[in-house]
Amino acid sequence: MINMHNNKEPKEKWNKMYTLVLIANAVYIVLFYFITASFA
Repeated sequence: MINMHNNKEPKEKWNKMYTLVLIANAVYIVLFYFITASFA
């Protein structure tokens, strides 16, 4: 139970990482759409 003491800090860091992952995912979907649209 090491995480019990500083519970708030890692959660905020993880939240920032998660938003970065979501943004990257959205960019990837848009790029994929444009690539498939150009081949169609």
